[in-house]
Amino acid sequence: MNTDAPDVTAGFAGGNSGISPALDATLDLLSNRRRRYVLYHLREEGSTVTLDELAEQVASWESEAGDPVDAERVLADLYHSQLPRLEEADAVAFDPEEGYVTLLEDDEKPISEYLDLAAREENVV
Repeated sequence: MNTDAPDVTAGFAGGNSGISPALDATLDLLSNRRRRYVLYHLREEGSTVTLDELAEQVASWESEAGDPVDAERVLADLYHSQLPRLEEADAVAFDPEEGYVTLLEDDEKPISEYLDLAAREENVV
């Protein structure tokens, strides 16, 4: 038995060691490549894009990464799953009626720093 390993029996490491819930939420949000691609594109384009444009770009990056995908399937996943999740985390504003997605920047959240690290690692932007 390895006694040096952190105690994760309660579902998190370190118990009450001061680990930030915001950090946990950020890492969880960025754990999905498609959500990262959404955020990369929004930052690159100046924060607001159409849903169709976003789906096309995400599908293109995924295809370049070796996962050929149909932009219509990406659009459906963004609409029903990824964008609502990003909106719930206050990372984007999504208007399904008009079909626009806007990046919400907040200096109080660590998402930008970790997104920069991920972008460098993935060589996306």
